[in-house]
This record gives sequence, C-alpha cells and structure tokens, in this order.
Amino acid sequence: MKAALATRGIGLLDVVIGTTLLLVVFVGLFGVLQLGTRMAGDSKARTTALALTLEHMEFIRSLPYTSIGTVGGTPPGSLLASEALTLNNISYTRTTAIRYVDDEKDGIGVSDTNGSDDYKRVKVVVSWEGPTGTRETQLVTDIAPRE
Repeated sequence: MKAALATRGIGLLDVVIGTTLLLVVFVGLFGVLQLGTRMAGDSKARTTALALTLEHMEFIRSLPYTSIGTVGGTPPGSLLASEALTLNNISYTRTTAIRYVDDEKDGIGVSDTNGSDDYKRVKVVVSWEGPTGTRETQLVTDIAPRE
C-alpha cells in the first residue's frame, strides 16, 4: 500500500524544490546577462571616448605650430580648454591642456642654446560617467615646430 502511494504523482514538496532550483538557475543566468550587457555598454562608451580623443589629437596635429594653444591659455590659441560632447546618448567632456616644454638636451633657462621653449606638450582627456563612476581616456603627445 505504501509503494502505491509514493508513485501516484508529484507532491507539494517536490514542486517547491523544483521551482526553487529553477529560480536559482534563472536568477544566475539573468545576472550573467545583465553583467554582459553592462560590459558591452561600457566597452562601447570607452571605444567612443578613444575615438573622440584620437580625432581631436589628429586635428591638433594638423594645425600650424603657432596656432596650437587654448583660448585664454598659455600658449594662446583657438582650441577650447574644455567642451561637452554627446554621442550615442552618452555625455562626454573633452579637456585639452597644452604647455610649453623646455628640453634639457639643449640647456634650460638662460643656458638654453636656442633661447626658447623647444616644443609643446598636448594632453587630451575625454571623460564620461560609467556604471562604476567617472571613467576617462587620455592621450599625450609632443609637437615640435618645423625647422
């Protein structure tokens, strides 16, 4: 009689245990899917930021040496020190910093053999708000005058 009762069907406890196991599996899969989506979005934002940084750096390299500078900065020029950009529904801030560099190889200050600053150092930083806080990408290059 006991054997016949045990094989009649699924009991309430079996349903609860099975549902719990399925719920654990699906919650884990949802977490992995959510993480993958977040990582793909962050990768897209980072790729876009790098493209904005490279584009601006190439634009600066195309300018005449005397024009490389920021508005109201030292050295003076026509480039904005900071600008807000929106691309792919993400807000970016692009910051450009340019400064003179006096190379040690030909002397510094009054002992400088050519008597002037030797080149300009350009730093372009693009920052944005990511899921884990403020993220940024940056490039630095030195630009010398043509002789």
